[in-house]
Amino acid sequence: MTKPILHQWEISPFCQKVAKALQHKGIAYEVVNYNGVLGSKVPRLSKVGKLPVLDIDGQRIQDSTRIARYLDELFPDAPRLYPEQTLAKTQVEIWEDWSDEYLYWYEVYFRVNDDVALAHAVQISTMGRPAYERKLLKPLLKTALSAQLYMQGLGRMAKTDVEAEFFRHLDRLESVLTLSTWLVGEQRTIADIAVATQLNEMLRTSVPMRAAITKRQKLMHWLSRV
Repeated sequence: MTKPILHQWEISPFCQKVAKALQHKGIAYEVVNYNGVLGSKVPRLSKVGKLPVLDIDGQRIQDSTRIARYLDELFPDAPRLYPEQTLAKTQVEIWEDWSDEYLYWYEVYFRVNDDVALAHAVQISTMGRPAYERKLLKPLLKTALSAQLYMQGLGRMAKTDVEAEFFRHLDRLESVLTLSTWLVGEQRTIADIAVATQLNEMLRTSVPMRAAITKRQKLMHWLSRV
């Protein structure tokens, strides 16, 4: 089998999720980043037109969860991403869905409302393009993401309420990790990888949230192991 190719956007937590899943399985892979001008090629990679996309074993698979499931099917003898036991697998999938469909929107919210994080996203999005495009893209990106947040619900809430609710989620994670090494069972799973990649992106780009995350010791110790 030729080396898999991960087509990704560098700051996407879902692309990072796939990269961590490949590493968890011990699979060597290559990366193609679609930052800046290369972003125009993304719609050609799949019918959905989004990243991540993985070329592997003659297949082209889109969506981080579908990719993770396929990796377990293709490499059943490598460390598993999903437990084989039904209840544990269900618990893992619940954590993964919570991360992908709920926690993700906090990452978007803090990116939009943190000038440093937003500037970082704009810099990567306009890589290779004229400098003036950065000035044009920043308000456009903020408007587009803000509209998504409004429809999702977080954009209609007061900033203090959003932060307070996010801190509650961090405290719940801290409590779980006080009693357990991993989110589910005794081994790292896609649950740990999915949640950690969302939080790692906040650590990387959002200065205010970095302080909130790093002060929770169990959470930080877990992140370092994931």
